[in-house]
This record gives sequence, structure tokens and C-alpha cells, in this order.
Amino acid sequence: MIQKSRPALLQSQDVGDRVETLMLQPVIKAFLCGSISGTCSTLLFQPLDLLKTRLQTLQPTAHGSRRIGMLAVLLNVVRTESLLGLWKGMAPSIVRCVPGVGIYFGTLYSSKQYFLRGHPPTALESVILGVGSRSVAGVCMSPITVVKTRFESGRYGYESIYAALRSIYLSEGYRGLFSGLTATLLRDAPFSGIYLMFYNQTKNIVLHEGVRAAWLLSRQCPPGPPQDSDGSHGVDRL
Repeated sequence: MIQKSRPALLQSQDVGDRVETLMLQPVIKAFLCGSISGTCSTLLFQPLDLLKTRLQTLQPTAHGSRRIGMLAVLLNVVRTESLLGLWKGMAPSIVRCVPGVGIYFGTLYSSKQYFLRGHPPTALESVILGVGSRSVAGVCMSPITVVKTRFESGRYGYESIYAALRSIYLSEGYRGLFSGLTATLLRDAPFSGIYLMFYNQTKNIVLHEGVRAAWLLSRQCPPGPPQDSDGSHGVDRL
């Protein structure tokens, strides 16, 4: 029985080693960390995203009518759809953000390793990396983005994400699944490039100033003579 149980034990250990090796891959770690951060941000800011979509798709009731603000839309959603109505469209948001942010960080890390070979990116390289990574993620998740926006608008009665994708494809074709992609990329890609550029440049400045301050401090305060454990500088030995 001991000999029969050894192969199963070895197989389980082999699987565990493979999983551990897989988890140590930097690209996979970047993907997982990005996915977790995307989930947290979606849970926190979904109500604001819903209000933004409702305001953008709101039609005025009459010519010259008073402009409806965010607070009025918020109260209307809570009154007509309950407090949980602020998280309407949560499923497509999670489906979009979790792999979307993971794809962004995974692409960003892979691009840095392939093109930069480990050296820190310049300002222009940071912009190119951010624009390229966000464009890849935006194209991959465009169909889910369309479904998410339609769920949040409250104008469509889709039963599920799959039903929404199928309905859009049957009625509008592939163009419907990628509607608004150009506007989305024109908004998100430059933002990511500028954001990444400022982030990298600020980090480099802070690290450089920190190293310089440490060097100046070491020059102004030279190390004193070695002390004994009691701090007596060996005076008690005289």
C-alpha cells in the first residue's frame, strides 16, 4: 500500500511545484495584482460610474428645462431602484475590470522587459508604454465595456452578460460589440501614457533626492569611534 500511495503523493507535489513556479512568473504576478486592484476599485466606485453613465445618457424633458445634477440622479436611483440600484451593472464591470486591469499590467510589464531590457524608461518611453498597454486592454475588453454601459444606462432589459452579447451581435453585428472603441481609446490611452510618465518621473526624482540627502547627511555627520555595549567608548578600560 505504501508503494501504491507514493505515485499519488509525488503527483500532488509535482502539481504544487508547478503552481508555485507559475505563481512566481512576474507577468502572472502583475496580472493577478492588477486584477485584484481592479476588483477593489470597481466595488468602491461603481456608484459613481453608474451616475456618470446616467447623466451622459439623460435626455431633457423639454427645451430649456432646468439641468439635472448628479444629486438629483442619485436620489432618483435610490428612490426608484433602492440603494443597491447604485451597483447596477456590477457583473459586467467586474468582468471588464478584473481581466482588463490584469491585461494592462501584464502587457506593461512584458513590454518593459522586452523593449527596455531592465533600464528605467524615459518620459517618452513611459508615454508609449502606457498608451500601448491601455490600447491592448481597451480593444480586448471593448465588448464587455459596451455591455457594462448599457446595463448602467437602465434602458436595456438584458438578463445576463451572455444574453447581452448575443443580442448585440445578432442585432448590430461585430460593429455593435466595438461601438465607441475609438472614443474610448482616445480618452483612456493618452491618460494612461501621461499618468505613467508622471509616475515614473516623480518616482525617479524622489529616489534621486533621497539618495542625495542620505549622501549629504553622511558627509555632515561622520561616524564616531566604536562604542562598547554600554556606550562608554572604552573609558572604563583605562
